Amino acid sequence: MIRFFIFLMFASATALPAATKEISSSQLLSMVTETLQKTFEINDAKLVLSPTRQLPAVPVPADAHVQVKIVSHQPNGPAAFIRTQYALLVDGRRTGEWTGFFRAQLFKEVWLAGKIAPRHATLDKIKLIRKKVDVINLRTGVWEGKPDSTLQLTQGLSTGMVLLPRHVRRTPVILRNQLVTGVLVYKALRIELSNLLALEEGAPGDTIRLRNNSSFKEIRGKIINDRSVLLGL
Repeated sequence: MIRFFIFLMFASATALPAATKEISSSQLLSMVTETLQKTFEINDAKLVLSPTRQLPAVPVPADAHVQVKIVSHQPNGPAAFIRTQYALLVDGRRTGEWTGFFRAQLFKEVWLAGKIAPRHATLDKIKLIRKKVDVINLRTGVWEGKPDSTLQLTQGLSTGMVLLPRHVRRTPVILRNQLVTGVLVYKALRIELSNLLALEEGAPGDTIRLRNNSSFKEIRGKIINDRSVLLGL
């Protein structure tokens, strides 16, 4: 009788269900977002997802290690709307797979025009502020750099506009129709040719077209400074 009672107790103990915990829909969303951020290799911005339909709540063993694996995603990187297939791994084993549809935002700290800025203004003369904004639709990226007098705007900016790469160029030191001196260097020989007409504007290091006012021949040279251009042989 005693043996039978002990057997019943052992059988009851082994039949008890294992303790579980629930991965809520908000926890699952956080895991999907974090995994997508790593998948897209986003290091300098924060991805924020809002599901168009609620994600499932999934029960898992209480002591299990839970991960999300991205099965497939759109190939062109994050966009305003993202469709992705993801799986839940519990202790390395796939326990479920779903397709998620999300509205996406990508927050990044960028340069904004703090007030109206005119075309050709140098960046040290205009009001620029740093602010985190959603850049998910800026497919050409944003301008990154340090504003100073060597850079200028290619167009006017209104208040609140994000500074893009196409808005910035190096400040020209030689302007079109300016007379400059051409310098030709060969070993120890240095020859200067004056009164060359610049047919293009440019910054130091740029190669521009020039015209010799004596022969009217067109040549090319690399800008040294605001008065001199290095000529090639």
